[in-house]
Amino acid sequence: MELMNGWRVKYGVFTLAVILFCLIPMAGAGAPQQGFYTILVDPAHGGDDPGVMSDKLREKELTLNLALLVREEAQKIPGLQVQLTRSTDRTLSIAERVKAAGTMKADALLSLHVNAGFGKKASGYEVYFPGFRQSVPGGGDSSPIIKDMARNTSLNDSVRLAQRIQSALETVFPRKGRGLRDAPSPLWDGLTIPGLVVEIGFATDPDDRKRLTEEQTQRAVARALVMGLRDYFRKAP
Repeated sequence: MELMNGWRVKYGVFTLAVILFCLIPMAGAGAPQQGFYTILVDPAHGGDDPGVMSDKLREKELTLNLALLVREEAQKIPGLQVQLTRSTDRTLSIAERVKAAGTMKADALLSLHVNAGFGKKASGYEVYFPGFRQSVPGGGDSSPIIKDMARNTSLNDSVRLAQRIQSALETVFPRKGRGLRDAPSPLWDGLTIPGLVVEIGFATDPDDRKRLTEEQTQRAVARALVMGLRDYFRKAP
């Protein structure tokens, strides 16, 4: 019996040593890869397409400035890498933007825009996410989406990402959020990653326009977008 007890103790110590030996290298090897995400930021318009123009504000210039700032701010957050569909003032088709998302194997896509219209008093920011009909090019019957589990997951993730971005932007534009909106966009056709269209403000509103042209506000918006992305990926399952 004494011999048996001694064997059990030695076996237990040996087993514990093996477990610890296995766990330590696994933690060390997996750490650099865990929590690394690539976000593709799409500055709307560009080149021959100026987008919204109001006074001195040009949508293509503002979206590019914001995208560059987002990339800069993301460098301060370990695990986040930002790529841009365009980093200069050049014309870029929707097809080219979609292709970039696939080529870069992005984990999320943000498309930056500036709003206009809805009356002279319209102001604030809006966050759009693709809806269930978005999985079927051109809209129509949405029943095929039930069979597309990857797409379903990305749609749900888009909603979660929209909530994070909305909360972050609220710190820059308190009580100026116009809600989360479900809307189709050709940019999402064929994609199975979470994506959003963010309308930063209204170029047609004097107050929005003034703030959006200020470097301080642009920096704050970029920082908020990065914080929203950070919070989303931290809570990702």
